[in-house]
Amino acid sequence: MDVVQRVLDRLHEEALIEDEERDWYCTGLIPCSDCGTVVRTKTLETLPAHNCIARQRAAEE
Repeated sequence: MDVVQRVLDRLHEEALIEDEERDWYCTGLIPCSDCGTVVRTKTLETLPAHNCIARQRAAEE
């Protein structure tokens, strides 16, 4: 992969993160980056308990 493609990929990834944060600001909902579960939270620093580890284990099986 060349430098230009890596830069474009990184910009695209940052845009997706900004979209998720904007959506969270409007709705209070954000997907967990580990298991994909959408949870309601008041801050982006921590997510409420949502059985993330159990969901990841189930997905592996």
